[in-house]
Amino acid sequence: MLKGEPLVSIIIPVWNTRESAEKLINELLEQPYRNIEIIAVDDGSTDNSLQALQGLAKNDTRLKVIHQKNAGVSAARNRGIELAAGKYLIFIDSDDQVTADFVSSLVEVMEKNSAATLALTGKTYNKIHERKSVDTFVQARRSRRKGELLSHYVIYLMILDGRMYSMTSKIFRGEVVRQYNLRLEKGRDFAEDTKFTIDYLAAQDGEIVFIPRPLYIYNFGTETSLVQKSSLEWENWEKSYQDLEEWARNENSGKLDLGTRVLLRLIRLRWHISHYKAKRRAKHKLSSRDSRKP
Repeated sequence: MLKGEPLVSIIIPVWNTRESAEKLINELLEQPYRNIEIIAVDDGSTDNSLQALQGLAKNDTRLKVIHQKNAGVSAARNRGIELAAGKYLIFIDSDDQVTADFVSSLVEVMEKNSAATLALTGKTYNKIHERKSVDTFVQARRSRRKGELLSHYVIYLMILDGRMYSMTSKIFRGEVVRQYNLRLEKGRDFAEDTKFTIDYLAAQDGEIVFIPRPLYIYNFGTETSLVQKSSLEWENWEKSYQDLEEWARNENSGKLDLGTRVLLRLIRLRWHISHYKAKRRAKHKLSSRDSRKP
């Protein structure tokens, strides 16, 4: 446990995930790192998620439960950001899990390195349907080179590292989010967290620190039908690409150097492949469902 633990705000959007949300929150409340506030935002659940969360909150004041009409994950996270008082912000999906030292490991890195803007951990991919787990993103990543543009470095990381796209498995400085009034784009349900992350990095140009241990457990296969459907529309991938290209231009006075152009093309190629795989998975799932019909 760190001496003089700073407050950490953990924001969890919840939508019809009672059992997994309860499990996650209980695990967080039992972590050795005690100075946390958990902001669970129930986004109009139609099961008994809200009642379950309210029951947990009666036993521990560190859990704050907010209820809102269904408005999507971006709105839920934004509501959590508005209420967060922590020095650091952490975002966790309600159907995922974390290890017992997840919070303390992230905070320790940030507290020891004042130049760090962002820190992120490795992941365990818990492939539910295949009943197996794989540790990923546990290899070292190179540091940013002297004089290297932030956008060039981030895009390079995106080619190698899927963690850069999401808000989970990371820790953000609360003062940066509050000072620049950073929020997720309302009504957007694809790559909204990627845009938040690059906006955050643009707001404070500092070091990105990697913890090569799988401290975040991603339960692969629990995605909502909305997320799955969004990934099938190439227009959504294209919009995210345009966000990234615009950000890179802004970071370099409206220009794109040759190196960044090449990296962006590689990103586009990677996303075309990911889009194709998403469509193939959806087709396989549909055919499997049809084969089971009497």
